[in-house]
Amino acid sequence: MYTKSIVASVLIACICVQFAESLVCYTCTTPNDCKKPSKTTCSNAAANETSLHLGIYHQGVRNATSTRFDCLALQYTWNNQVIHQLHGCVHPAVGPCTLSLKPAYGHYNKTKCLTCSGDKCNKSPAGKVSSSIYTILASVVGLLLVKTLA
Repeated sequence: MYTKSIVASVLIACICVQFAESLVCYTCTTPNDCKKPSKTTCSNAAANETSLHLGIYHQGVRNATSTRFDCLALQYTWNNQVIHQLHGCVHPAVGPCTLSLKPAYGHYNKTKCLTCSGDKCNKSPAGKVSSSIYTILASVVGLLLVKTLA
């Protein structure tokens, strides 16, 4: 009886630790930086820094404070060259993909704007293992442990 409770508790703890951790996003502010972006754990300071960079090229960037964050991948081109690129943490209330460019940068073409909520999802979402895979695997292992101990 106690063995099942312990196994179930450990399984729930393993699954919940993943959700309790903070979001990690790739961060870079120029096309050259984005070739080898760094990783940052999202916080209000990190999201406000991204908003500051958004404000250089965009109008109406709001300051926000929240405990929820998204990762952002933004890219503009002009004459088939990447002119502006920004990856980082962002407050969802900012709405970075709906922001208008300042008139001086109105000729840029938005080629990519992605907001996502998974760890490191703003670099190459296709090459990343989804966090739900870990949850499924932990559930299967837990179920097998319970069945073998029963």
